[in-house]
Amino acid sequence: MEDIGKKLTGRAKGGAARQAALTPEQRRENASKAAIAKIELARLPKVTHRGEIKIGEACIPCVVLENGSRLITESGMSESMLGGRSGASKRIKKRASESDGPQLPIFVAPGQLKPFIDKELECGPLQGVRYNDEGRALLGFDAVLLPKVCDIWLKARHAGALQSQQLAKAQKAEVLMRGLAHVGIIALVDEATGYQKDRAKDALAKILEAYVAKELQPWVKTFDADYYENMFRLRGLEYPPENPSFRPQYFGKLTNDIVYRRLAPGV
Repeated sequence: MEDIGKKLTGRAKGGAARQAALTPEQRRENASKAAIAKIELARLPKVTHRGEIKIGEACIPCVVLENGSRLITESGMSESMLGGRSGASKRIKKRASESDGPQLPIFVAPGQLKPFIDKELECGPLQGVRYNDEGRALLGFDAVLLPKVCDIWLKARHAGALQSQQLAKAQKAEVLMRGLAHVGIIALVDEATGYQKDRAKDALAKILEAYVAKELQPWVKTFDADYYENMFRLRGLEYPPENPSFRPQYFGKLTNDIVYRRLAPGV
């Protein structure tokens, strides 16, 4: 036994040390929890198919379960809406977890979105689906939730509730929503005509990728730093050059009023 302990290194060695420090009662409790977790894992639906949806530079993992459920993974939903998990987004999720009511996933965790999430969505699809992915219990979300999440962001933007730094995410949501609608009608025609059996496996994904990439090109950079510097000036506020990303929350409402609400219909 001593020879085996000497061969262990790193995490394995630390795990062995923690196990050795446990009392018999703690070991029995851990074994019981592990057995319960194993039983619960066996009850979860298993993955039968997996793949990735490529939209622009993002690759969004998705799976199909043995019960026919089509899911986008938790990381995939966050990637599609937020472009990854920043430190700020993690802090938002932590605050959301400390509030009353069901915990919301990170891609709808900002407080500005709360008024636009109905209870049926909050207590239903936004709670996600646990599934068995090769012996791991993971969380995913019904694929039809993606346009619903886009709609939440768009409603918040329309109401002027978003901060200025959140407007880019709302624009991304709009492009995604339009792109999904564009692909959806093509999929319906293909299904009605039977063409889905003859088209290339990734045909719809390529159409979506090309559409979204084209739509995003004009929005690479929407507002220069000069825009916000002059907003500080007109409001009689000191512009913080050492932290140019800092902006008062109501600047988002001003931007909605000054820019977006004055655009011609369809622009």
